[in-house]
Amino acid sequence: MSGRLHAMASRLPRREDDHGRVVLLIAGLFAVLGMLIVGGINVTALQLARVHVLDAADAAAADAADTIDEGAVYRGGLGGALELSDAGVQRTAAGSLARQQLPDHVLGWQVAGGTGAADSRTAAVRVTAVVRPPILGGLLSGVFGDVHVSVQSRARADVG
Repeated sequence: MSGRLHAMASRLPRREDDHGRVVLLIAGLFAVLGMLIVGGINVTALQLARVHVLDAADAAAADAADTIDEGAVYRGGLGGALELSDAGVQRTAAGSLARQQLPDHVLGWQVAGGTGAADSRTAAVRVTAVVRPPILGGLLSGVFGDVHVSVQSRARADVG
């Protein structure tokens, strides 16, 4: 019987053979965990930056909705709603964005195509922004490029 136990024991791996394998497993686990944490932080920061860009677009649309087409007012009066023009909405929205402070991680923004008077009563403002993730943003932008965010907001100003 002892010969049989000795044969089975000889087939089992020796303690020296497992040395260091657990350390590699733990190191790999921490590397994956670190990547998940960094990715979560970056995605959250990008989403918050998107919300800040949307807030800026809302403010620009509200400002643009108050812009009147002076020619239409002089021709027909105010009526029930302000008459807007594409040029007036674009000009006012660009001015509103220029006055606002850039949020964290937003490198720049601008009024995009599609901005104008949707139905001559509603100001539609599209804003595009370039956002850089906070952690390893420079490295990621060098490899993949910066993140481009595009949002749209609408506002309408009624008279009376």
